[in-house]
Amino acid sequence: MILIEKISIFCVLSFIFIFDVRPTLVESGDIDKINTMLMKENIELSKLKKEIKNQTKILNKMGLKEYSNLKKQRILDGQLKIKERELKIYNWNLKINKKKINALTKKITHGEEQIYLHQKNLGRRLRTIYKDGDLFSVKVLFSAEDFTDLLRRSKYLDSILTHDKFIFSNYEMELADFYNKKETLLQAKGQLLSYKNAAISKKNEISKQKEIKKQFLVKLTQEKTINKLLRDELVESSKKLNQLISRLENKIIHGEGLDITDKKGNLLPPVKGKLLNKFGRERDKKYNTYIVYNGVSIRVRKGSPVRSVFNGKVLYTGTLEGYGNIIIIGHGKTYHSLYGHLDEIISSPGKTVRSGQIIARSGDSGSIIGESLYFEMRYKGKPIEPTAWLSQSSN
Repeated sequence: MILIEKISIFCVLSFIFIFDVRPTLVESGDIDKINTMLMKENIELSKLKKEIKNQTKILNKMGLKEYSNLKKQRILDGQLKIKERELKIYNWNLKINKKKINALTKKITHGEEQIYLHQKNLGRRLRTIYKDGDLFSVKVLFSAEDFTDLLRRSKYLDSILTHDKFIFSNYEMELADFYNKKETLLQAKGQLLSYKNAAISKKNEISKQKEIKKQFLVKLTQEKTINKLLRDELVESSKKLNQLISRLENKIIHGEGLDITDKKGNLLPPVKGKLLNKFGRERDKKYNTYIVYNGVSIRVRKGSPVRSVFNGKVLYTGTLEGYGNIIIIGHGKTYHSLYGHLDEIISSPGKTVRSGQIIARSGDSGSIIGESLYFEMRYKGKPIEPTAWLSQSSN
């Protein structure tokens, strides 16, 4: 009976060694989330490629010569924005791939520890088999006290044999899984390198596209004839903006905290930066002409947060030649604020916003002076001096 007890204890201990698997350092749910994110990013990338293809068709069909200067600028802005969005997706893929590599590395490290434990267990079992020799089974059976004991001993021997097969089979599966993970890790590292190279290539494309846009803007601002045409186009764009504001005037804004009339001089500025022009009629010394500014341009780095100057409701978001991406907010009692040259619009029409809430990111879309924010205030559709409404202590 002592031998039988030893055999039973051995089976239990072996089972513990095999199934004493500590919790994995990275849950499978994390990998699933990563794969889902990768799938979404690939879908977005496909959309962008389709967008580029459609835009290229339009350019090839109509030709840049048929466009006004502002339309040409809008196309250049669009092409640059697409490339920047592509780069953003590559960078997201890089981050996701790095997370995947980190997860696999942790699993492989854990797998190495498990394999080491299994190898020790196997070694222990093999030494036992070698020590007992080929006559172990015969000794166990012939030392039976009676027929019932013989059947019991035979059953235990079958259990040992089955368990030995399980140990070896489990070890083989662990080993195969381990090498599969190593192969997957190798592929992930290769993909990471591919994304890095693609990101570098895309950065070079963006640099070239920025140079094309820069040369175009230099031509617009320095050549007198073209500059005159540009100013005429800006006047036309201003008229279009006036028409848009007139349509929005019919949208009456109600709500708590929308009394802006007594807030003059106390509104939070949309951004912090240097004023590039004054409101109203200003003389252009270079061309000896006068320009009428319905708003002010503020020098600010691309990607800076743009905040609503007061409580209100988003009435419009879109693109307008000369202004780029714009957002218009109604503040009640026919007061409106407008924000232009945006890179990214965060809020959407119909949304209620609070004073100081981030509504967009600044950029240079539609701008002939580079990275800046265009800001207007209007009352009953007519432009009013915007800086007079802003708190000077906040600038």
